[in-house]
This record gives sequence, C-alpha cells and structure tokens, in this order.
Amino acid sequence: MKFNYLLAAFVATSAFTVAAAQGSDDCSTATAIAGQGAFAWDTTLATAGVEGQAEANCLFFGSSAMNKDVWFSWTADATGTATVSLCGNTLDSKLASYPGGGCPANGTSIVCNDDSCGLQSEISFAVNNGTSYMVQIGAFSATGTGTGTMNVSILGPQPPANDDCTNAAAIAGDGLFAFDTNLATVGAEGQTEAICLFFGQSGIDSDVWYSWTAPASGTAVISTCGLTGVDTKLAAYPGGGCPTAGSSLVCNDDTCGLQSELSLAVTAGSSYMIQVGTFPGAAQGTGSLAIKTFTGDNDHCSTPVAIAGQGSFAYDATNATTGLEGQAEAACFFFGSSNVHKDLWFSWTADVTGDATVSTCAGATFDTKIAAYAGSGCPAAPALACNDDSCGLQSSMTFPVVAGTTYTLQIGTFSAATTAGPASFDVAIAPTEPGSGFCFCDGTGAAAPCLAGTGAAGNGCANSANAAGAHLTASGTATVGSDTVVLSGSGLPTGQPGLYFQGENAINGGLGVVFGDGLRCAGQNVIRLGVRVTDGTGASDTTGITVSVKGGVTVGDLRHYQLWYRDPNGGAGGPCGNVFNLSNGYTIQW
Repeated sequence: MKFNYLLAAFVATSAFTVAAAQGSDDCSTATAIAGQGAFAWDTTLATAGVEGQAEANCLFFGSSAMNKDVWFSWTADATGTATVSLCGNTLDSKLASYPGGGCPANGTSIVCNDDSCGLQSEISFAVNNGTSYMVQIGAFSATGTGTGTMNVSILGPQPPANDDCTNAAAIAGDGLFAFDTNLATVGAEGQTEAICLFFGQSGIDSDVWYSWTAPASGTAVISTCGLTGVDTKLAAYPGGGCPTAGSSLVCNDDTCGLQSELSLAVTAGSSYMIQVGTFPGAAQGTGSLAIKTFTGDNDHCSTPVAIAGQGSFAYDATNATTGLEGQAEAACFFFGSSNVHKDLWFSWTADVTGDATVSTCAGATFDTKIAAYAGSGCPAAPALACNDDSCGLQSSMTFPVVAGTTYTLQIGTFSAATTAGPASFDVAIAPTEPGSGFCFCDGTGAAAPCLAGTGAAGNGCANSANAAGAHLTASGTATVGSDTVVLSGSGLPTGQPGLYFQGENAINGGLGVVFGDGLRCAGQNVIRLGVRVTDGTGASDTTGITVSVKGGVTVGDLRHYQLWYRDPNGGAGGPCGNVFNLSNGYTIQW
C-alpha cells in the first residue's frame, strides 16, 4: 500500500515521465536504466532466452519458464527495499530480479513473481545504493506479448510506526509489549516535563508511544527492568492522545541500573499514553515493556482481575473472604458441600478455540477449589465447570472455549478453615480443529509407484527435507461472518514459498492424483488464498488471511484445502524427482 501511495503521488507531479527504455531480448545487451520512476518495456518481438528459464523461485502453476522475455540492467539510487511493479499493465506477466549487471547464472534469482496483482507481477527486494541488478520481464504464456510500464521505487529504512504520539500503538491489559527505538526520532511532546528532570535532562530521546488501556482499577507497574540493554526513560500521561505540556502523571529514569520502572494509579477501561525512550544521547535499541496491574480488590466477582491467554497467573488468597456468589452450584458439590471459600475472581479471555484446562495442581500448596462461568463479572448462569481434589488437594477443570470470548474464573478453597496464601493457577488450551484431513500419501490410496506409501499417516508425500511428508491442519472457528480459521503447514523445506488454495471438490473421490512429488487432492473452481514462506522450522500458516472471505464461502459450503509448496532439492531427494510437492488435503464444512 505504501508503494501504491508513493506511486500515485509520483504520477500526480508535473515532472512525471516514462523513460524510453524498452528492454533487450538478450541479457548480454540488457537495457541500462537507473534510479526510480517509470520505464517502458516491449516484448512484442521478444524471444525466450536461455537464461532465467529454470529458476526454482519462478516455479508457478507447474512452470518456471519466462516466455518472450526482455532484460534491464538497473542501478539503484538509494539503499532500502526496492519494489518493481507491472501492476496496471495488461500482459499476464512474470517478473524476476538477479544480482549484478550481466547475464545471470542458473539458480541465482533473488526473487520472482507471477500474479501478484491479478495476472500481473510485482517484486520487492533489498538493494544498495549504486549497485546494479538484472530485471527480467516475461510472459506466463508461451504466446503472450505486450507493452507497458515498469514502475520502480525504493523505500528506505523507516522509523518505527509509533515514532509519533499521533500514531501511538494501541495496547491493553497486562503483559509484555515489544518496543523498538531504532531510527526513532525525538518528538516535540514530552520533552520538557518537570517530573522528567533526571541528571540535568528532562528530555526523552528516540521515543516511541503506546496508548494503553487499563484492564482493571488499581496500581499499574510499567517496567523495562531486565528486559532490554537500552538506557531507557519512561513517562505516562492521561488519555489516549498526544499529551499537553506539563500533563505527565509520572516519569522515571534508572530505577534498576540503566533501565526504568514507574507506578501509577489507573481506572479500569481508561486509556493512558506511555512514552518509551532513551536517556538523552543514549544508544537506540529493542526490548520489552512489562505492564502489570495490581488491584487487590478481586475478592468480589464485580471487580475481577482481567487476564488473557495461556500461562501461569499468580494470586494471593491470604486475605480473601468467601463471597455470596458461586456458592450453590450443583457442579461444585463435592464431599457434601458446594461452597467455594476464600474465593478470588478473574475475568479471563481465551486466545484460541479449544478445550481449556485451568489447574492449581502445580501452583498451590493448600486445598483449592475452582469454578468457571460464562461472561465477565458475577455469574449469571450455572457454572461451566468446577473441581475439587483432581490432583491431591489441588484442582483442575476442563471446559470448551472460543477464541476472543471472556469467561469468569473463581479460584478459592474447599474449606473456610483452610489457610490460604500466595499461589498460582495455570491455563492451557488444547485447540480443536474446524475440519479434518484427507488424501494421505501413506499407502491408503492409489498413487504412482514412486509415491506409494512415502508419507507418514495423515501427511502428504515425502519431500527432500522430511521423509514423513508435509502436514496440513487448521485451527479456529469455521463460522462465516466471524471466521477465525488458520490453515497451518509443517514438515516443509525451510525458507521456501508455498501456495495455500481452496477447491470445491475432492479429486478422485478423495484419493487425489499424482502432481509433481505429491498428490493433488483439492480441485474445481480453485481459489488461491495466499503464498507463505516457511520459517526455520519448516512451518507456515495463513495468519492474516480471512479464509472464508478470500475463498468466497457462504454458510453450508463444503470446501477442500491444500498447500502446494516448492522443494528445490526434490529433484535429488524427492520420491519422483520433482521440485514441487503438496501437503495432504483438509476439508472444512462451513
């Protein structure tokens, strides 16, 4: 989007011109161009050269060919991320870049693209000022030719997005929040606060901003202690916008060595501006900001402590009393009593859909009793779950939860005579799947001899990095209108792109057909959901893609999904000697 914005602004200027360069049919005589702007290209009379025709990066839809290609030797005029785009042209294009200014050696492409914007192409890659790169423009089809414009821009290193208080990052609740002051500037706000005067300096250098919403009323402790090597300085202000001069609530420098910590009184639901920076003149860097709200008042269900996600949560029941609510639940009837004594209350929000287990087994030494309810605050319906003595005198309960939904947890003791004190409870969620896998390469279906039985049960066919094959699964809720489905692939070659796609039918009755080094399982009216590159563990997922929206799904649709991925070493290490493969299929009923 930044590129499109810059391009639109560039086009709007009266100085905008399209260079006369058209591209050379031979890479040895590549057309020399330099800098940023719009450059004409013409493949009308071009042929398909020898170079750049077998790049693994350029394998799309079963072909790595760059048909009717022309070449440019482009020299960058700045350091940063270059974007070369054919968007807005009409040719069904392919686009690649290579290091250096001459004909490229096989397998040296930096990046390649097909169909980034409709049938047109766009690539982005890191460049250095004064360095030359080869750019190859071709057609996907063997007969495709055309003319058009190649737009080139370079986005240099940028300050953090929350460098200015007008763009403060919105955060909420307790937890660790990453910060990065690299390339941050010194803003105008928060530089002359009297309470920020430490060691003769009231300013805060390299500052970034957060608009934080308090989860509960009480005292918030905001700290960088032990969480960074940066010489930090912190300040907090009321409200969620840029602060006025003299409005700082609290400021700190060097509470713990060169790091900082501050405390301020907060009100549940209110927003505060937090300024994170460095002592004037100190080096920039990265770290984490820890925020913890201490309430001391969650002895009553009307004032629960807000928590979220999974992990271990500390509490102190030393002074807890027994409330009136949650004392007559049928699900809590154990050993002749349904009471939950000396109870404290937590408003907990699930971060994934699945079966949540809440347990004091590892965190308490006294006799506990726990319960869970729907919603936040005092329970208005019967308990979802309750337990006493699941693990000795401690408790553990499991109940289904939905991502983003809030539940109330009641943590107490079995007896009024129990001596309670500091303890903790753990929350873990076992995600539930929204669908099921099919079309496995484990010998249960028909396949070519080179594929038969090469994958592990439930997986696709073996690849050069994993003899067990790639595994496709999903998590989330497959509800149209509130879709949280995330497709996830594992057991893949690292650092390689893969295409997640959707089909309307299960090919060959769900057994699939041989395609490359794998089985093509999903077909008919295929929709490309998106390309993802695997991380260092050989995994990727569709986070950021709303699957039902991208796939045009309506309520009641049965859809099939698969991951088609590149395997450059498959020629030597794959079962059939190809350089692409597929995961198992996955079916979701929406």
